[in-house]
Amino acid sequence: MRLLVLGGTRFLGRAIVDEAIRRGYDVTTFTRGLSGEPRPGAEALHGDRTRSEDLSKLAERDFDFVVDTSTIAPRHVAAAARLLAPRVGHYTYVSTISVYANYPREPVDEESRVLDCPADADGTIESLGYGELKAGSERAVAEAFPRRHLIARPGLIVGPHENIGRLPWWLTRIARGGIVLAPGDPDRPIRLTDARDLAAWLIDNSRRRIPGIVNVPGSNDARFGDLLTTCGEMTRADRRTGLDLRWVPDQVLLDAGVEPWTELPMWAPDTPELAGVWTVSGGRAIRTGISYRPLTDTVHDTWAWLRLEATAQGTDLSDLTVGRPGSIGLDPAKEERILAGLS
Repeated sequence: MRLLVLGGTRFLGRAIVDEAIRRGYDVTTFTRGLSGEPRPGAEALHGDRTRSEDLSKLAERDFDFVVDTSTIAPRHVAAAARLLAPRVGHYTYVSTISVYANYPREPVDEESRVLDCPADADGTIESLGYGELKAGSERAVAEAFPRRHLIARPGLIVGPHENIGRLPWWLTRIARGGIVLAPGDPDRPIRLTDARDLAAWLIDNSRRRIPGIVNVPGSNDARFGDLLTTCGEMTRADRRTGLDLRWVPDQVLLDAGVEPWTELPMWAPDTPELAGVWTVSGGRAIRTGISYRPLTDTVHDTWAWLRLEATAQGTDLSDLTVGRPGSIGLDPAKEERILAGLS
């Protein structure tokens, strides 16, 4: 099988490439070479998809299927898809559940209304919006590959090599120990998908040329308390102090100005704006073969990767930063102020 992967190879792209190589596929990656090193065993082509002269490197190549993990303007997705359409059997585009117009206010399924963005739109996440950019890119793929495309709409993706920093932030914060501000209700559901599980599913269904749209929102089995408790268990050997998870009601945190989702990663308080965040239909993914590994495995492997990263960077785990500095996580001084106000 000949697979072309478009997009970064740092996180999900890396997992896709590694899984395909493990299966013995002939893998080619096309990236700018800025986010992650070329994966052993894959042919690495470097180019900028916004430049026609770079994109032309793919004009004479044939592939059985392509998986596109990129986040670029729809018009650039359209250009690549049109170029590849005569030479590729099937196109899988990794989108997001953020394309739904009423998400996360309301429960959604694959038939729910999607944000409006044309397939030839130009711009960035900042100018178009993340959900809009992805929605337009979906349309671009569908127009170039009618009945030969799969649109995957994952939710929260975690695991080793995560480049956003949500799960890494919780792990490193809990590894520091002490009193840790834990948000809301420990029994609140949380849905996560390990990048390696998503990668295996994407390859399976691309190889099978499954068409259509599929949400991949994560397992229904986990709770926020499970997540933080598991982080505590996995980091116990590296903590120098005790650990006290202090669960604080949503309204107290909101009144203190804590930003959901970013300052306390994955925290979705009980507000109308976030009422549907964990109620995304995932039955179609189950029927097409998704298998979600246990939460403990994902947390364990992510912590093992973070320890290796700290060693490679010559830094202490408590000083390790994953993702864009300042974009994820609660400032320690702010956490202390909130905790002090509870006593």
